[in-house]
Amino acid sequence: MTADVGTRSPATSPAGTTAPRRHPVVRWWRRQSALLLTGYGVVLATAALAFLVPLLAPEDAGRVDPGRAYLPPLSDGHLLGTDQIGRDMLLRVAGGLRASLLISGSAVAAAICIGLLVGLVAGYYGGAVETVLMRLTDVQMALPFIVLAVMILSIAEPSYVSLTLVLCLAVWPAYARAVRSSTRLEKDANYVQGIKILGGGNLRVLRKYLLPAALAPLAVLAVLDMAALILFEATLGFLGIGSPPDSPSLGSIMADGKQFITSAWWISVVPGLVTFAAILGINLVGVALRERKGQS
Repeated sequence: MTADVGTRSPATSPAGTTAPRRHPVVRWWRRQSALLLTGYGVVLATAALAFLVPLLAPEDAGRVDPGRAYLPPLSDGHLLGTDQIGRDMLLRVAGGLRASLLISGSAVAAAICIGLLVGLVAGYYGGAVETVLMRLTDVQMALPFIVLAVMILSIAEPSYVSLTLVLCLAVWPAYARAVRSSTRLEKDANYVQGIKILGGGNLRVLRKYLLPAALAPLAVLAVLDMAALILFEATLGFLGIGSPPDSPSLGSIMADGKQFITSAWWISVVPGLVTFAAILGINLVGVALRERKGQS
């Protein structure tokens, strides 16, 4: 007598019962790289600090209490201590981080919009239009960021709008060049030529076909630029030419504490570490996404 050696289905146990399927969250988790998961964790932690802590805090970030000045971390109900005039460092850092994330995110969004417009028009129409737009882009890229920021912010009134504009001007040329390259490749594709033959207008081709193709490569660039703009915003705040004077900024908080670095180190070190963590987390996500895109 010969034994039946039929092939078992991988989803079936020896007893003939179906093996339990993993939860979708578990399957998603197992597909992610350690680098990407670490980046997600750091980004979520910094986002919670920026947006949840101010909502749960019992006091105002700008509340001044000279009697509690220079309290070290973990003392008298102040997790990160207080600054030179008694303001809670946790709330100040959370407010500065929130402003930095919102300003940097708005600047990246505005840069993408400008880059898409310039890149699509230049790549699709070519000729003199492309030459003029790309030369303007080259001029913008040639200007040193710090010099441009000082020029604009010394003329304009300090505000979040002017700071967002400066940060946008620093990065939009990269999006314009990337979109232009993508558009030049896609506009000669067979499907685009077929749409034109069938009567598709330029606006329809740009909006329905070339725009989605141009958006795909911008995701990684946007994530990495977000990290760079957080650093730029902190640098401008440290130099005293960034956010409005009464508004919290990670850079301005570090600048306020530099003269107390030996006696009250946390005033400068804590916002510096938070800035580092935010930049590190976003960069980890960007690098992991870039590696995944390269593998695909």
